[in-house]
Amino acid sequence: MKIGIDGHTLGSQSSGNENYCLKLLRDLAGAKANGERYVVYFTHLSGLAKIPITDQFKVKRIFPANPFIRIPLSFPFECRREKLDVFHAQYIISPFCNCRTVTTIHDILFESHPQFYTRFENLCFRALIPGSARRADHIITVSQFSKTDIVFRYQVDPDKVTVVQQDPQDEFRLMDSDECKEMIVKKYGIVAPFVVYVGRVNARKNLVRLVEAFSRLYRKGIRHKLVIVGKQDWMAEQVVQKVKEMSLEDEVVFTGYVDRDDVPVFYNAAEMLVFPSICEGFGLPVMEAMACGVPVVTSYGSSLEEAAGGAAILVDPFSVESIADAVEKVIAHPQLAISLREKGLKRVADFRSARKPQQTVSIYRKVCGRN
Repeated sequence: MKIGIDGHTLGSQSSGNENYCLKLLRDLAGAKANGERYVVYFTHLSGLAKIPITDQFKVKRIFPANPFIRIPLSFPFECRREKLDVFHAQYIISPFCNCRTVTTIHDILFESHPQFYTRFENLCFRALIPGSARRADHIITVSQFSKTDIVFRYQVDPDKVTVVQQDPQDEFRLMDSDECKEMIVKKYGIVAPFVVYVGRVNARKNLVRLVEAFSRLYRKGIRHKLVIVGKQDWMAEQVVQKVKEMSLEDEVVFTGYVDRDDVPVFYNAAEMLVFPSICEGFGLPVMEAMACGVPVVTSYGSSLEEAAGGAAILVDPFSVESIADAVEKVIAHPQLAISLREKGLKRVADFRSARKPQQTVSIYRKVCGRN
């Protein structure tokens, strides 16, 4: 069985989508082969080094990178040229593929929260993703929350949608906290203690309220810095402007995109992760932080409750007071922080032990009638 993998997100610095693709390829490379061969398509040169080296993988750079040519023309051409049995896309499947198709749809939050997407994104997503979901032979998503949303909004058969949850990669683990703090000082000039946020900087992540919460804490005499780790995205300027309005330029640090290897170091050096996003398809940073033994404060109301699994403090993302109180509580009560660390480590250990690396391969076999 020959499977094509859409790896265009590799090297794109696109956070969750790129992380999903990396994890998928590592799982496929480590899965017991039963005649499966893979063609991994990439567009960014920097993504080539991220692809695992294995006899099962054939790696091809696809031209052009432009999605308006790549999706409707280049991928169908490759399906025919490589005689693929299955093509696995992210979100959008071309109607011209002549093989079985699987698509990963992480979430469809643009349907419920269009205000967090550009006009162009809303137009494209609404025009293309519903049809792709109905056309696909099978859909993979990353949480029960997202599955429920996809099934309800697009009226697809629930049996056609499989939840393949993401656990943190192995590099997210307990490390020496003092050594990590020294590394952060040397490389980024950031001195502990600090609270960290990890993810893209955009409106959906609710960082304006997070900055307002830290302004309250600062006025109370709490001197922890807020370190925002991630690439600036649409409407990020609102967060930067809020920092200036609150005169917190010395207390809030924007690192921009950081190398993937440095993210576990930031977690281990931090006092806690605060991830107050308004809506998420899964929220992998929550579990990454738990794997590093870091207390987590996150939001209720979407898949983040599912990711946290009772091992984090949940806040109202629309309440600055709720966010500020939770952060203050963890800082002021060391025993609470210890309890959250222990619960988080257990949550991730249970999650990792329950995961099924062969699950995606089984989906490929199923759509080809080979189970």
